[in-house]
Amino acid sequence: MTNDQLIEFTKANLDNLKYEDGEWRYAKNIEGLCIRILKTKKSYYAHWSIPVIGKDGYCKRVGKRKKLGGYHIPLAEIKILLRKNIDDFKKASQSEADGVTVGGLVKSFLRNGTSGKRIRTRGKRLNYKPKTERGYRQVLTRYVLLQGKKPEELQKQMEEPVRYQGNYYTGALKDVALADVSRKDIEIFMTRLEATPASANHALAALSVAFEYDMQKAKDGLYAGNNNPCIRVPKYPVNKDKKYLHVEKVLEIRNYIIENLWRDPHFLTYYALLFEIGERQSDLMGLYWKKPTNVKMEQKKGCTAWLDLANERLHIIDSKDRNPADVDLTDEAVQLPQKLDEMRGDRLSWCITSKFVFPRVEDISQCITENSYRFKMDRFQYKFGLAERVLIRSVGKKRKLYKYKNLYTLKHLRKTFVTHYGREEGLEAASERMRHSSLKVTQDHYYNADKRTLKKKHMYSPRADRASVKPRAIVGGKKDE
Repeated sequence: MTNDQLIEFTKANLDNLKYEDGEWRYAKNIEGLCIRILKTKKSYYAHWSIPVIGKDGYCKRVGKRKKLGGYHIPLAEIKILLRKNIDDFKKASQSEADGVTVGGLVKSFLRNGTSGKRIRTRGKRLNYKPKTERGYRQVLTRYVLLQGKKPEELQKQMEEPVRYQGNYYTGALKDVALADVSRKDIEIFMTRLEATPASANHALAALSVAFEYDMQKAKDGLYAGNNNPCIRVPKYPVNKDKKYLHVEKVLEIRNYIIENLWRDPHFLTYYALLFEIGERQSDLMGLYWKKPTNVKMEQKKGCTAWLDLANERLHIIDSKDRNPADVDLTDEAVQLPQKLDEMRGDRLSWCITSKFVFPRVEDISQCITENSYRFKMDRFQYKFGLAERVLIRSVGKKRKLYKYKNLYTLKHLRKTFVTHYGREEGLEAASERMRHSSLKVTQDHYYNADKRTLKKKHMYSPRADRASVKPRAIVGGKKDE
């Protein structure tokens, strides 16, 4: 149904309709009423369709049309006939939607509900970024649709019957009829993921969003229930991992980056900025050298922040909390980009015209992605004992293939910054610096309050607070002999 097929059903509008073979018009003001226009006549029909998921994953509306009478019958009488027959017609059409399952709802959401859509739930707007979108897609595909890679035991468990309905058992959650899904089904689903509590909680959140999205579509939604079945389903308690790097390791990594910047300038500068200022990876990937002339236009091209080295600040355009922010830079965080900028005129001349501090090698007009430095990141962290190396297989006598398992992620770098900064400046100052919604978020998820004391003060404080600390100069051009 297109917009040009929707019209107000009034006598004047219907009289002006031209006679065309097989054309349909649907009433804006009278739900379930339409008119068919043939070359010789016009006829009224009742049309109450039910949304279902097709094999291609698209949401379609199905339902037969029931003739109510010809155009010679007054519109007022047609309305009476529609009211008399619509209940029976809705029941007949509903039988065509009995095959809609939870899996169908999830497929509809993955096709139409992601890509940064805003969903109003509980009086708030849920607005998720591309990273969140990918996370939702991953857990829904893996744990609900059962299309991801899982251990054999978990796969078998996820495919076991969920509930007894009539004379048969349904299999996984995706096979449960949408009309019969209940909170109990969701709880059984969560029980199966008990071994991975964090993934279970993430899957529950994504499934809840899928239901909320469908329910916001009103009559075009697949789920006919009034309440989201995922609401009030208890989540698993998750051990709050607040690991952080101690002072000795911080100094070791910092000194290595300063002395070996010439080896891989872009990556080491990128890692150092994450390390020194505790910002999110998504905020630094699209970093500009200077303030763009048109912020909104450049933001569409991938700009996330810009440097102000003269004032020793980083300006974030659009962070996770959807608000711009100004971040004070440490001495090292100022020196490293300066040295990188100097190198652009010499050995890094290939990217001198790029607006991005970290351009993509294949196309300097674009910034890096989350996976651009993944392999380099793994090897770098292994060098400092922050990752484990696992042998995959040997190729020949000398060559060996390894994979890396990070013991400390980029999230732990952020927790390291919060822990040290909070001990120096106070927990409230750390929470404000991180732009957290509340002090509790900082305390519960980032700040480690163990009794190990700092051996060196002013590790992450802004430049203004570090006048007594002499910054270490960056070694230039090439390695000293």
